[in-house]
Amino acid sequence: MLSFDITDRNIRVVKGVESNGKIKISSAATLNIEEGLIVNGHVKDVPNVATLINGVLKKNKMPDKEAIISISSNLTIFKEMTVAKAKGQDLQKTVKLQMQAELNLDDTYSVSYIVVGDVAAPAEGGEPAYKILATACPYEIVNSYREVFKLLGISLKSVMVGCNCITKVLLADTKIKSKMPLLAVQIDNNFISLNLYEQGQLSFSRFASIDPADYGNSPDYVFEAVNENIFRMLQFHRTRNTGESIENVIFYGDTHEYVRLTDELEKLDLKTSLINVPPQIHGHENLEFSLYANAIGAMFKRNKDTEKINLLETDLGTAVKNKIKDDNSGNLLILAGLLVPLIIVGGIWGVQALRNKGIESDIKECDDFINSKDTIDKLNHVDNLESLRNQVSAYHDRIQSAKEAFLSQPEFTGLVYDKIEEIFAASCEKYSIKEHEIVSPAYTNGVITFSVSCDATDAMAQELPATFMTDLIEESDGLFLAAEYTGYTASEPGVDDPTSNGTVVFNTTVQMKGCESPYHPDETTDEETSADAE
Repeated sequence: MLSFDITDRNIRVVKGVESNGKIKISSAATLNIEEGLIVNGHVKDVPNVATLINGVLKKNKMPDKEAIISISSNLTIFKEMTVAKAKGQDLQKTVKLQMQAELNLDDTYSVSYIVVGDVAAPAEGGEPAYKILATACPYEIVNSYREVFKLLGISLKSVMVGCNCITKVLLADTKIKSKMPLLAVQIDNNFISLNLYEQGQLSFSRFASIDPADYGNSPDYVFEAVNENIFRMLQFHRTRNTGESIENVIFYGDTHEYVRLTDELEKLDLKTSLINVPPQIHGHENLEFSLYANAIGAMFKRNKDTEKINLLETDLGTAVKNKIKDDNSGNLLILAGLLVPLIIVGGIWGVQALRNKGIESDIKECDDFINSKDTIDKLNHVDNLESLRNQVSAYHDRIQSAKEAFLSQPEFTGLVYDKIEEIFAASCEKYSIKEHEIVSPAYTNGVITFSVSCDATDAMAQELPATFMTDLIEESDGLFLAAEYTGYTASEPGVDDPTSNGTVVFNTTVQMKGCESPYHPDETTDEETSADAE
């Protein structure tokens, strides 16, 4: 299983497995991305982000078919709620409707929640209720990650908000409850996430984007922002009138300012610490756990009765309909992937309709939409487009491979020939051979062939070819990979001039070194680091 923690400027990924409440990490990697690809948690350039993720997975040898992700966005809304208990209620739907009513949200938001506990015993005549911490995230953010992982061919199993992931890590430490109420603070160059824990549970979360300009472009803007936001959370907690005060702050993420923060917060009688690694997690020894805490926390199994924190598990009926109405072209690709859960939702509503006739009209509208000729035609069109896309993708891959193969071929130029002549002349000079020439040069697929003729005695001739072959490799500045000679012949000195040397002739074959392909994906903004815990 791959688990990602994705922010606007970083993608951190761990590969591991969860079994019986324990997590084994096998590898981890970090990808730094350029500004603008992801904005407020929303993937703005799906193909580019998918390409970058594919690159880091290949580089670090982390193949897998399934993934879960943790996201961070200041567009995410957190809300403490009291939800009345009702027999036979659909709590997911109740929370969503109440969230929409209290915050004036529409169906463009995906809603998740955690049951924090029960509200204190109700007054006489009151109804029992749940204490809920709900999260609303724009549907378009969630869907952008659907599209990214669809391009990667990886099954996306879960999309969660970072605060719910880090909660799993913190609560896995049995000693953490004794430190509550406490703040868990994630530090990043672009944001701060603050999570308040009370009575053994996450009770409030706040996400704040930070910008150097808001702090006069101070080089200490992160330090200043952390102090400011912690102070605000302390003030907020005092307004809750719980009778308790926050005494502990736990940091994770980019913690290089930890010492300075500790010194500063001690003035407020706050104790600081770095996040602990729970005993349930193994294989983390070679990675900076603090940076990967969210991604690792996402791998913990959740209590499905009380933790509805997967943003993929939501009512998407109206959202899908609105998307298709707004855009009948690009967003049609969404519909195919959402049709099955939409039908399931329709079935659930059908059961509810037996209890409440007022829902029947909604069911009919949804069924009509699903079964309409227009929807069917659009789905058929999507299938055709996807088939065409697959064909184009396969053709592109073949073209790209051919391009790289072509560009990697060596180049036989006049400079290469001059180099061969220069080396041959130097080899002949070692044996005081003055008359020499290279004849009949030819080039095919990176291999150069030519004949050599020179005046030399038989003793010279015994050594010259081997010397020339060695010199071709050692003196060519890396131009040649291999060299060999064949067809060696030597003639006797001439009859008319007995003092002259004989003639040596041999054939030479030289293999050129291939050129490194000039084609590479744009890596100017990708600074990848990896940690392998194997």
